[in-house]
Amino acid sequence: MPALHTPLPPSLFLVAALAAIPLAAQSVIIPAGVPLRVQIDHRYRVHAGARIEGRLIAPVYHIDHVVLPANTRVTGAILGMKHDPQQGRVSALLNGQFTAPAFPAVRFDSLRLPNGATLPIQTSVTERDATVVTMKASKKKPGLRARARAIFEARKHMALETLRHPNLGDRIRKLIYSQLPWYPATIWSGTEYDAELTAPLTIPGPQPAALPDAALHGTPTGIIEARLLTSLDSATDHRGTPAVAVLTRPLLTPNGKQVIFPEGARMTGLVTVARPARWFARNGQLRFTFRSIERKNAAPAVIHGELAAAEAAPGAHVKLGQEGTARSSSGPGKYLAPMALGAMTASAFDSDATSNPVHSGVATNSFGFAARALVMGTANAALLHTLAVYAVSKSVYDRWIARGHEIDFPKDTRIEILLNRR
Repeated sequence: MPALHTPLPPSLFLVAALAAIPLAAQSVIIPAGVPLRVQIDHRYRVHAGARIEGRLIAPVYHIDHVVLPANTRVTGAILGMKHDPQQGRVSALLNGQFTAPAFPAVRFDSLRLPNGATLPIQTSVTERDATVVTMKASKKKPGLRARARAIFEARKHMALETLRHPNLGDRIRKLIYSQLPWYPATIWSGTEYDAELTAPLTIPGPQPAALPDAALHGTPTGIIEARLLTSLDSATDHRGTPAVAVLTRPLLTPNGKQVIFPEGARMTGLVTVARPARWFARNGQLRFTFRSIERKNAAPAVIHGELAAAEAAPGAHVKLGQEGTARSSSGPGKYLAPMALGAMTASAFDSDATSNPVHSGVATNSFGFAARALVMGTANAALLHTLAVYAVSKSVYDRWIARGHEIDFPKDTRIEILLNRR
């Protein structure tokens, strides 16, 4: 005999519906594609399957408030080593690096909220340069004396920062490893990753009430923080190439009570200047502007946004000029470094050069510690002369003859955009 199902009274359906409303309001969904900026706080030897831990160094917003604060703990696993097809094997060998160019592959699979709750996450991880810098506009072109002073101050600042850095041991080890022909695969403390969510992440818990939208009167102004959704490169892009970015932090009114543009608002623009690098150290240039930004339940707002700051690897020596034009350079030592190496190379041909460690030290500019140890150990003048000439020749070629540096802003590069009224 089939079981009889007694229909529920309508009042119970109403109670269930009302009970579900606050539950739905207590959770936030971060969509797939949002990157979590993670920094590693410890040194790890690369072993497949080993666990790894880091923390968020940039908060994650949802519309108008923080849902994942900075210092949220993130854990994952080391997958092994992957060879980098973009890093040339020949170039590494010419620099005295006999270890095959490769990078540690990791994934992050969980994060721990401030309240102690642990959430599983699915991510695709990309390593970022831990020494990322923020560019600032520079209107004056320094002379040779000013460049020499800048080199000295930069070296002094680097030395002081190394001594004051909390991970001094790691910095010293990394410096030594960079000078050796072989070195163990290591993830250093301070390494940064973008862990892009490959599946939506639901964050439970009560959330603050949403702020009202602010009414726009004229063209908005201010500085907004965003990340690129498309890669931009002076070598491949051209004038008119679309530029797309999304806000990573909401832009609020001065009193903080209304939202001008929420987190996640999409900006569109285009490349206005793109000049690829050329031979004889002629570097690339890139400029892009944003023309519109989406608004909730409203037509896109017209903006005039230019690049005010961006992430860039220090080795690229990127500078930001007027109107947001990004230019690359060969660094402050473009002329002084080859000249200094030339003087040291000339001194290496002295009769007592092989017994002088200062003269022998010129070899470290070509093959690192291994070359200096070889020259000092053998006291071979011909070997010293060969390495000295190679060092200065390579410096001249790299800084004066080779193709210059390109301007490359990869996907998810953090940028600041200046909105003006023009």
